[in-house]
Amino acid sequence: MNKTEFMCDEPKVTTRLYNGRKLSVWQCKVDINLISGWVDNPRIDVEKRKFQASHGARDLTQEEVFDIMKNTPDFKLKDLRDDILKNGLREPLTLSWKGRLLDGNRRFFALKYALESLPPTDPNRIDLEKVPAYVLLEDASEEDERNVLVEENFSASLKLEWPDYVKAQMVVAAYRNGDGLDERQIAQKFGWSRTKVLDSLKIDEIIQSFMTYATDPVDPEDDNGGGLGLSETEAETICAKSYQFFNEAKKSFFNQLKTEPDFAIQFFKWIYEGKFQSFNEVRIAYKAWKTPEAKAALMQPEPTAAKSAKAIIDYNARVVRTNDEIEGRIVNFANFLEDVNVGQLQKVSQEVRASFHKIVETFNKLLNSVGDAE
Repeated sequence: MNKTEFMCDEPKVTTRLYNGRKLSVWQCKVDINLISGWVDNPRIDVEKRKFQASHGARDLTQEEVFDIMKNTPDFKLKDLRDDILKNGLREPLTLSWKGRLLDGNRRFFALKYALESLPPTDPNRIDLEKVPAYVLLEDASEEDERNVLVEENFSASLKLEWPDYVKAQMVVAAYRNGDGLDERQIAQKFGWSRTKVLDSLKIDEIIQSFMTYATDPVDPEDDNGGGLGLSETEAETICAKSYQFFNEAKKSFFNQLKTEPDFAIQFFKWIYEGKFQSFNEVRIAYKAWKTPEAKAALMQPEPTAAKSAKAIIDYNARVVRTNDEIEGRIVNFANFLEDVNVGQLQKVSQEVRASFHKIVETFNKLLNSVGDAE
């Protein structure tokens, strides 16, 4: 029976189910000192590109990836290390015949982290150096390896799954890389529904628009100030962090983002500024854009600005628009304007001034229409 150099006991063949397909694998223990972490794991792509942006575009070493994993809170490597020290490795690694980690990259580096904390003479080291694993047979195909990746990283479980942004980027790449697969085939490939694939493609449209705007240079001569002047790595970091907010935007105002560039630019600015703290605040962004009072609240720099704008939108949805209510709002607004001075107006942006001029013009037309009707 053939076995690879990193297998450290007599393996046995067993059958496992991956992405709906039965696959024969070796069940054994492997020596983690003879295998390497997966430096191209999509989970670490964003952090890896951030590293390359500051250290040069080159392949990262195992130690550099290890440092990234240890020092990025989202990977929770210390928590996993502590659990392994207390309970051992709960779930086996999965490797290709050539030793490529198909599942367990985070566990692998957590094991290395745990070994760092143990002295060389500690008898417990052997349990962390020789760990359970599944190894694909030598004749396993690329499709077999892909099925393992999909099952272990797209299916829900108690382990830390790949972030939604990472999974969506893989789906989008598979759709657009020229393989000729349609949405249904992509859905089958990754075990997603066709609707979820289509939603991911729409979200990516918004993300690509954001990336274009965010990486455009700042231009004071442009009415909107140009772009944000970010690097691709900086922009993608925001996309990864805000992926679910882009998802909410897709649900709530996808068409408006496609057809109203001024709103799209302002929404992207709000994303960049970290304006939103919840999905509910994202949902009202377009309504706030169209509601002067709510828009003014949302444009404020305070961290509670989106919450205030949502409160205004919610209030407007509840109130009964009686004559008394309309008159009361007009009186309150008139009183507010009486308290505004020139110094305060000078600090107001050109965009807000233009919006106010438009409101005054529209209101005068309404008053004239009322006069003509009388």
